[in-house]
Amino acid sequence: MNINIKKILAAALCCGIMLTSGCFERDGSDGVIKYDIAYDPGSLDPQTAEDSASTLIISSLYTGLLRVNPDGSLGSGVAEDYTVSDDGLTYSFKLSSSYYWTDANGFEAQCTAQDFVYGFQRLFNPETRAPRASEYFCIKNSELISRGIIPDLSLLGVEAVGDFELTITLDYPNPRFPSLLAEAPAMPCNEEYFIASQGRYGLSGDTTPSNGAFYLTAWDYDPYTITDNNHLILRRNAKYSELNKVYPSGLNFFIEGDEDFVDDFLSGTISCIAVNDSQRELIKGEYNVQEYDAITVGLLFNTKFGLFGNADFRRALACLVDRERLSQSVEGYSPAYAIVPGEVTLLDKSYREFAGEKMTADYSVSAAQEYYGKALPELDMSLFSGARIIMREDKAAAAMISVIMQEWQREFGFYCVVETLSEADFNARLSSGDYEIAVQDLSGSVNSPAAYLQSFMKNGSGNYSGYGNVQVNQLMSRAERAADLAESAELYKSAEQIILDDAAVVPLYYKNEYFYTNKDFADIYYNPFNKTIDFSQGKAY
Repeated sequence: MNINIKKILAAALCCGIMLTSGCFERDGSDGVIKYDIAYDPGSLDPQTAEDSASTLIISSLYTGLLRVNPDGSLGSGVAEDYTVSDDGLTYSFKLSSSYYWTDANGFEAQCTAQDFVYGFQRLFNPETRAPRASEYFCIKNSELISRGIIPDLSLLGVEAVGDFELTITLDYPNPRFPSLLAEAPAMPCNEEYFIASQGRYGLSGDTTPSNGAFYLTAWDYDPYTITDNNHLILRRNAKYSELNKVYPSGLNFFIEGDEDFVDDFLSGTISCIAVNDSQRELIKGEYNVQEYDAITVGLLFNTKFGLFGNADFRRALACLVDRERLSQSVEGYSPAYAIVPGEVTLLDKSYREFAGEKMTADYSVSAAQEYYGKALPELDMSLFSGARIIMREDKAAAAMISVIMQEWQREFGFYCVVETLSEADFNARLSSGDYEIAVQDLSGSVNSPAAYLQSFMKNGSGNYSGYGNVQVNQLMSRAERAADLAESAELYKSAEQIILDDAAVVPLYYKNEYFYTNKDFADIYYNPFNKTIDFSQGKAY
């Protein structure tokens, strides 16, 4: 007998609610939102979580000092208000006394300033091995503690001034610091609970607390059973909802391969889904949809390959990319003239408004020939045939690559072969450097130009091309320490321009991402950067 556990769980919860109030209230509350995730979360410990499934669940379980509003702006979290000193080094937070911890076993405690102190101490404790600790090294003594040079955690620049006042002192200004306080690594941690979990913190339904909109009641995963039995079940945190109304009574997350996501959405088994351009073609019918342009598709040159170590040759090839022609040949795609897409904001305003929309060189055969002439004495002509372009399955990108290759062949006699790979094989080839050109999706895990540009910093995260420019690293470092976001934007702009002038990457087009919800729900908000979802305002109709 084939039993669909997903539907049984949803029906059981709904029936339980109907006993007291009907399946949902007239204001849209008390619905159950169902969502598919591709794999079992690695850890629901905010300080150690790395994978997107973990980050997604964590965003519903925890509330930090600040949080991201549905429109992308920063709003109050546990901190009711805060002030910043004139030198940008001291942040003083006034915390609400109305946030409480809870879990599946009925644990209850107030969320206090000391919980944030302990959370940050864990983040930088070398024993934690927190993967994102370096993003917060602006905090006083954090880097030295993380490296084991300062063993005393109490010397960290995070101090509780009473139960509901917190002071964070920085070593240097960081205009992005408030935004970082809404990210998973900055979540609080109750020391008593952490110690009692005996090394299982965030690894089971019985050892995962919550001070957020929902708490975890069940976490079942067995890789050897049918996937419908693998799930995480969250329920509304009543204490949290007294302060900030939470509309859904629960969230059901089902763990299964992403090849079934679209089918589950179309059948109504799940309530919402995030899809790319190609998957969007499979979705027929009337649904609520949010659209985001947070991905830039570009040609990434492997600078360790003989030809592409020469910047003038890269520039010559870049000058033969006619974006207007490409966008006309493949309808529905906006040409990309920069690395950072328009979805990225600074000061609640698009970064592209600061930096400008167009930063790439114009299409020009004469300019291409001039660069080629400069490069020619150093080029190994034996490499002009068979350079491998690796890419994922993508009809639009494939059509554009075909046009570009014809230009390269006509002008320089430079021939490439295209290899279309699965997601896993593409990532393996990219990370190993086994390619000459990659059609890469440039995306950011946070809403910042830095998240996109760090892929072109020497030793930067995600730098698969081997490109490195000392000036870019210097500009990026200064941008992270700028006095304000306007100055930071100018420094990011300068770094982005150098990367483009060096043709380390050739942007082609902006790829949209779509978040669909079925007609039974409204007010569910997707974050296209870290792929989290704000389910708390989801109303059922």
